[in-house]
Parts: sequence; C-alpha cells; structure tokens
Amino acid sequence: MKSQKFSASISLMDTRRLDLNLLVTLEALLIEQNVTRAAARLHLSQPAVSAQLGRLRDIFDDPLLIPAHRGMTPTVKALELLVPLRQALDQVRATVTTHLNFEPATASLTVSIACTDYVQAALIKHLVVAMRAGC
Repeated sequence: MKSQKFSASISLMDTRRLDLNLLVTLEALLIEQNVTRAAARLHLSQPAVSAQLGRLRDIFDDPLLIPAHRGMTPTVKALELLVPLRQALDQVRATVTTHLNFEPATASLTVSIACTDYVQAALIKHLVVAMRAGC
C-alpha cells in the first residue's frame, strides 16, 4: 500500500525534475534527521544537501523535514515516503550491483600503481606477495 503512495506521488509530479541522487539524499536526510550528518554520510557539503532538500521540497510539495531543537523532524508525508523510498533504492542498488561479482582470485586484469621509488622499494614486494597469497 505504501509503495503505491510513493509511486502515485512520483507519477503525479514531473519526473524530469527527479534525479536519483535526490532520492539518495532524501533517504539520508530521513535517516539522519540532520542536514550536516546527512551531508557527512553522503560525502557532500552541508550547503549542497540544503540545496537538494530545497529541490525535494519543491518536487514533493511538502517541507519533508522541519527544523527542530536538535536536528529536524520529518513531516507525515516524509514518514510515509521512507519505507517505499528505501525499497525503491534497494531495488535500484541490487539491479546496478548484480553484475559486479568481482572475484580477485580469478580476475585477469592489469593494475597500475603510481608511487615513489621509496614506496616501490619498501612496499611493492610485500604487496605482491600478499596479493598472491590472497591477503
């Protein structure tokens, strides 16, 4: 039922304005309930996350998070979006990562390492031994 609400609110808005990164930001904001902590989680600046929150507010036509004494409080609409949002993002993540089954032991690839002469003399031999041993 809740995923239908999320789908309905997405389908009613102009999806051209929607960016997957905005949904990732919304998820972080709803989890952290704090712009600074959400920014740290996303490895973004606080002003960048604040700007994205502004775009999300326009898209969903809701404040989503309201400033509170410590952090922010999610609105009713934001709370309704959390579960279907996480399900949708989990599905996207699973779809994107299914082909990324990297097996180092059987991989056939070339690795280039740039380093100083000192690092090469001191560490590379040990690195190669460790890689051959399977770490």
